[in-house]
Amino acid sequence: MIAIMVVAHSPLASALVETAAYVLGRDPDVTAVDVLPNECAVDCSEALARRMMDADRGDGVLVLTDLPGASPANIACAASQRARADGTPCCVLGGVNESMLLRAINYRQGNLEDVATSALAGATQALLRVD
Repeated sequence: MIAIMVVAHSPLASALVETAAYVLGRDPDVTAVDVLPNECAVDCSEALARRMMDADRGDGVLVLTDLPGASPANIACAASQRARADGTPCCVLGGVNESMLLRAINYRQGNLEDVATSALAGATQALLRVD
């Protein structure tokens, strides 16, 4: 099963995971990493890489981050490169929203690429004008 982490500006990561728990009615088994102001990839990526490697259940880690190019995404990308160098398959997706997270949770039994594709589809299919 794919491990899932949400790495985002504080408190968004925790809020997304808490919302998933509410919607699903159970613990979604997702790691939330809230990145505080002024944290940077150089300072944080090694610790996050260790968390990724620890979270891996043998099928890889899908990391969902909020704003591509912002500190959480940069930290996640640097950590993912380190974890991959140590043999942990990782994929980082930007632009996380609740639909992306729920789709990843519901399809996490697939392989890493399939789960990433499903998560992206969930994210984009939820972008609608509703009024």
